[in-house]
Amino acid sequence: MTPDQYCQQKASQSGSSFYYSFLFLPPVRRRAITALYAFCREVDDVVDECTDVNVARTKLAWWRNEVAALYSGKAQHPVAQALSTVVTSFKLPQERLLEIIDGMEMDLTRRRYADFAALKLYCHRVASVVGLLSAEIFGYCDPRTLTYAENLGMAFQLTNIIRDVGEDARRDRLYLPLDEIARYNVSVTDIMHA
Repeated sequence: MTPDQYCQQKASQSGSSFYYSFLFLPPVRRRAITALYAFCREVDDVVDECTDVNVARTKLAWWRNEVAALYSGKAQHPVAQALSTVVTSFKLPQERLLEIIDGMEMDLTRRRYADFAALKLYCHRVASVVGLLSAEIFGYCDPRTLTYAENLGMAFQLTNIIRDVGEDARRDRLYLPLDEIARYNVSVTDIMHA
């Protein structure tokens, strides 16, 4: 299996509607966005599938090293290998990929968010950064596109948070800001046991 085939399989197995939207892109951009999406799935799966926090931390640390290897031409993982031409062709900054990992790592250390400002940082890292990288792959011309991409990433993540309240609660995670929950007299206990 080639690195591109691995990414294709990873993306198609996710069951996300994003994958189907990729099919309408020209081949070079389709391969690039699929590799980026596969990277996001890989690091997200570390957090969602590892029950041992220390194992998850170790795996995310490995991914940090793999991103460094990717930018020095020594990638080992098929996703990083697929990304090797993407980061060069589309000038994707290494710091952005590391920010995504930073966001995933927040899931290991934070189960609650006191206010929207704290949640906004999380959303920026796990979604807005993906929007910014996607804008590069899609080949934007208007500089305002980056603002739209960042805002759209935020909107997607907030939608995911609302959609997944029950699933997240079963993982002992609550992304709804605690100050807003209190303001509307909603019980955290009720949310966590719904």
